[in-house]
Amino acid sequence: MPGGRRNAASRSGQSKFQANFYVSSNIGIRSNSGEGTAGNGADDKKSEHYGMKALAPKHVPIPVVPVDGHLTFEVLSLVVSIIAASLQMLNLYRTVWWLPHSYNNYSMNFYLIDPYLLVFIIIMIARQFIYSLLHRIIDVSSPVRLLPNAQKIMRVTLLIIVINILCWCLYHLAERHNSMKIFYLCYPLSIYFVMFGINAAPFFDISAPLYGNDEKKTKFPMDKPLHNCSLNASAIRAEVSTLRTDFNWRLKRALFASSSSAYICGIAPIIFAPQHLHFNIPWVVQYAILFWLERVIAHFSYAYPVRYCDVLHRAALHLGRWVKIENRNSHTYAQVWNDSILWRHGSVVRHNKEIYRSEGFCTVAEPGNSNHSRFYDLFRNPTILLCSVLGLQLLLVCAQLLILLCTTDWYQVLSMTLLLVINYYTLFKVTRDYLICWKIYHAEQIIQDKSQMTANSTIQ
Repeated sequence: MPGGRRNAASRSGQSKFQANFYVSSNIGIRSNSGEGTAGNGADDKKSEHYGMKALAPKHVPIPVVPVDGHLTFEVLSLVVSIIAASLQMLNLYRTVWWLPHSYNNYSMNFYLIDPYLLVFIIIMIARQFIYSLLHRIIDVSSPVRLLPNAQKIMRVTLLIIVINILCWCLYHLAERHNSMKIFYLCYPLSIYFVMFGINAAPFFDISAPLYGNDEKKTKFPMDKPLHNCSLNASAIRAEVSTLRTDFNWRLKRALFASSSSAYICGIAPIIFAPQHLHFNIPWVVQYAILFWLERVIAHFSYAYPVRYCDVLHRAALHLGRWVKIENRNSHTYAQVWNDSILWRHGSVVRHNKEIYRSEGFCTVAEPGNSNHSRFYDLFRNPTILLCSVLGLQLLLVCAQLLILLCTTDWYQVLSMTLLLVINYYTLFKVTRDYLICWKIYHAEQIIQDKSQMTANSTIQ
């Protein structure tokens, strides 16, 4: 059985179409015996052209799945954060206003809430929505030639205004509270500089593109990566490296955005609660943790839609994986791994004094490269990843339902009920994505198996 095929570089002076043609016609099929396949003339070209096509995985198109736009997601995040912060305030400053001899006319002791803390929380949770709204207005109203400068001016102006308001709030909070509480309140800001450095884009826009404008035009049009079904081994590895970096970047921004939102809405009110205030500590901590988990799943679902996961999946199919052979025979023949060859399934190679066997429809990964192995394991079937997210969301909803059944206090029933309603929307989106991916990739796996069996029988 052939072990792989070599990609020749395109000759200089040729057009793009001619270069692609010569790449397909200069591919040599290698077997594990080290000898080239027999044949000459038109038969060789026909066999090589068919072998090149046989190495290309078959992709099943993904249907159009509705996703929330950026501004829509920011509106929903703002509403959810305001509700969560209000409910946490209710958990802390509730009253017994319904009693006949109560001195409270309202359901909360509003006079105990620090107004500067409220302004700080509102600015932190509304900054991304304000930025998205202004960004949309500028995109619609500004001329194309003035659009980059207008966006830059808007971003700098908004950053100055937000920083001034936050500093004003921190100054007045420092006069009323000790320095440790101020440090705890600013803790997410310190983490921001550690994760992103001096970069204002993630502070306002969690979906800001990772790459510059020139690279974005070729690799990430409309802020969405594209997959190129290439048969060039180096190009496939470069694409995987780009997608892996973008995946990690999205993960880092999603984790920071969700954690900072949960910290500001759930933990900050607890930190600045008066010392003489008595409240249910386990309940408010539990509420903050549940809200944090809801935000993590919501941001994850937004950052990794179905089409984005499908791009990673297609790249993983082209990448393949190498498995190290532990109990190998001394007489086992293995070729020396070549980074320009597309290796077939079951090929045996030697690299860095180790023996590896290829897995996948075709393999261009570097043997022993843990990044390539993790990428293939994670995205060869995105259904596994979505199933994990769906399982976590189901556990979260079931836990909240159980807590709601065991709750008797009115403020706890209200806060848990509203949090459940928020989680139901996220549960619907994750379940829909999982069912679509499960059906699509199950059919794709059947097609891949049949294609691989046909290619192997034809070449043999």
